[in-house]
Amino acid sequence: MPVNVVYLSHGGRKYYDQTRFSVLTLLHLLLQAQRSDIRIVVYTDDTGSVPSHPLIQTMPLTAAEMAGYRGRFDYVHRIKLQVLRRATLELDGALLYVDCDTRWLSLPDALFARLSQADAAQPVCCMHVPEGAFSPEFFPDYHRFVSQQAQSLLPLGVKSVDKLLMWNAGAIGVPPGSTAFFDDVLRVNDYLFTRVVPRNWVEQFALSLVACSRYQMLPLGDALHHYWNYSYEAPLYLARFFDAQPADTAVATLAASCAAHHWDENELKRLQAAPEHKRQRRRNKLRNSLRKRRVDMKVALARLQLRLRGEAL
Repeated sequence: MPVNVVYLSHGGRKYYDQTRFSVLTLLHLLLQAQRSDIRIVVYTDDTGSVPSHPLIQTMPLTAAEMAGYRGRFDYVHRIKLQVLRRATLELDGALLYVDCDTRWLSLPDALFARLSQADAAQPVCCMHVPEGAFSPEFFPDYHRFVSQQAQSLLPLGVKSVDKLLMWNAGAIGVPPGSTAFFDDVLRVNDYLFTRVVPRNWVEQFALSLVACSRYQMLPLGDALHHYWNYSYEAPLYLARFFDAQPADTAVATLAASCAAHHWDENELKRLQAAPEHKRQRRRNKLRNSLRKRRVDMKVALARLQLRLRGEAL
């Protein structure tokens, strides 16, 4: 069975361009190595944004599906968890999800082999990199919650918190037949969302909790460059790159151009420092802050209603 490298691409050009660049850097590596055992699968709300190639499969998402995936509190990162659960049902073989704000530097063949083995005695999970152990200094609110609520997490699939680390969720690799893993992650995510703050990283927290208690953890590491620190600047940078490509460029040729493109950190830093972009980032931050406050109000109202009925949230 092939290994499925899965993407989620939705929300506008900035995300479509990042996905296309990441997909094409991987496609180039596969074509260069004459590999057909790796399948690229893109779940997207815009199928026209995905490069057309026999090694790339496009899976459409409707607006109604994505609205449902966000859940009752409109949590955007919940879409990823639902899509990955769906992928375990729709795709044969191991699954390696990667965020769209990435570019491939090499093929992690040893990792692909470990994920495909489906060793029941010692199953493995891959995430991008470990960020650190929870402590009073590192995610103190999450550390306090886990320290106090370990027993309440047991029925949700969190068997142990002894080896708990916060893992970067820019990559998530699981063996074949991992639907139950994502069922547990979704339950933990929904349980945590109304109980811990900050809520920004609840999806990553839930993934780390369940994965560390269920799997031997492996880092994807240097095969993938995850440029999360340029979330505003990279889309501007990539739009300029794609706009410069001839419209009739063959997919394999464009893939080679993406792989060969010099990733210019100095240019990204210049964009980061430009006054007009600083102003726009501030506006974006304010807009996101208002959206978070609306979510906070929904959570507070739900908790109040359940308390009045004497029920547990």
